Amino acid sequence: MATTTLSREPVNYDPFDYALHDDPYPVYRRLRDEAPVFHNKKFNFWALSRYEDCANAARDFRTFSSAQGTSLEDLKAQVEYLINTDPPVHTKLRHLISNLFTPQQVAPLEDAVRQMARELLAPHLATGRIDIIGDFAAKLPMAIICRLLGFPREDEDMLRAWTDSVVHREEGKFEMPDEGMHATLKLYDYFNQDMAKRAEGQTREDIIAMLMQAEAEGRLKHDDVVGYIYILSIAGNETTTKLIGNICYQLHKHPDQAALLRSDMALLPSAIEEVMRFDGPTQMMARTTTRDVSLHGETIPAGAKVALIFTSANRDERKYKDAESFDIRRNARDHLGFGGGLHACLGAALARLEAKVAMEEIIAALGHFEVDESGLDRMHSPSVRGFTHVPLRFDPK
Repeated sequence: MATTTLSREPVNYDPFDYALHDDPYPVYRRLRDEAPVFHNKKFNFWALSRYEDCANAARDFRTFSSAQGTSLEDLKAQVEYLINTDPPVHTKLRHLISNLFTPQQVAPLEDAVRQMARELLAPHLATGRIDIIGDFAAKLPMAIICRLLGFPREDEDMLRAWTDSVVHREEGKFEMPDEGMHATLKLYDYFNQDMAKRAEGQTREDIIAMLMQAEAEGRLKHDDVVGYIYILSIAGNETTTKLIGNICYQLHKHPDQAALLRSDMALLPSAIEEVMRFDGPTQMMARTTTRDVSLHGETIPAGAKVALIFTSANRDERKYKDAESFDIRRNARDHLGFGGGLHACLGAALARLEAKVAMEEIIAALGHFEVDESGLDRMHSPSVRGFTHVPLRFDPK
């Protein structure tokens, strides 16, 4: 009797498909094994999924350029944002503020982060429930970045809503939706109005004041200043918010690791690194090739958009032992959760500080908690992965 061999469909990577967002990791595993250089014909981009390939591409800015943007869609306007430039422009822009985000420079913010975390948790302690995104993690990073930028506290919710709209993508659509474009324009208008007030005499000592001084001295153009503020507002809010939610979710899904952490809070920095490796908020960043690239039997043509899937790279068993296991003792500091090369995340030290203080306060205040999975809600973006709602249950205090 003849036997038939069932063959499965070739692997497909479509970051605009909402079905991928719930659990992309099986697809990532197949990409690493079956199509480490993948071509999406529908949207005409390529994707790298192995650690070595992504790490090399992130470092090779001459071949994998950021000048055409770090998202898969084409740039609407050629504005020299920090993340959308290569040296020497990138070197100049990053040098201006890189010293503001070193571990030593952000350390004095710890007391403010801790105080704000306690204020956000306090109203919920007697109820035994909190949406750790909507009630806490969505508010904390934006409050800190607004403090650094000198924006008033009453504007935080409005600014956060606009930045959320900027990163959201509609299912199956390649372009930023109209809501995101409108939100971008609103952010630009807000930033320009703020700077106009400062020019009229409302002096403040903060990052924007420093950038405006650089503009006055001819070291920056006005568009550069607005671009800085735009990137800081989005990056300082979205990824840290999602990181805190992802930490709570992974501790819930791995109760043995949660118990280990509660028994030894000195493991918290390592736990944060493991979440960044295992389920980090930044899924991928795009580059554009400046020449033909031959890799794994495929040729990526010059001028092609290439997705560097960092979270796939971080689960590459060619790099990490038991890469698909969540182990808070791993402490893999060479993960690509914060990117790599010249474009490694400028605010990594601030994100680590905020996540550490946030989790210290969450665990101290709530004790043992569980996620009400029926209330989970994911955001939808080709580049950022996380939740918009993570309801926690705990014993009322």
